[in-house]
Amino acid sequence: MNRQKKFEFIRWAHFVLLFFLVTACIVLLSELVIGPVFQWLLFDIPYIFPTWSRVLRLTCLVLFIGFFVGTVSWYYEKYKSGR
Repeated sequence: MNRQKKFEFIRWAHFVLLFFLVTACIVLLSELVIGPVFQWLLFDIPYIFPTWSRVLRLTCLVLFIGFFVGTVSWYYEKYKSGR
């Protein structure tokens, strides 16, 4: 792998990991913190952890958003910089 391809791969991985982590944090906060607090405050319903099928769907969503948005932003940044 030459230097240019290695550099582009590292930049792509940086964008994908960045959006993967951001999306994972948002999903974790919404599912485990914000959602239960609102449920408890507004409806006085005890919180139940998400089912495994919901966890699987959210995991697929996080992976898809991380790869898709990371790739699109890498490509956009590459296009704008003229590399």
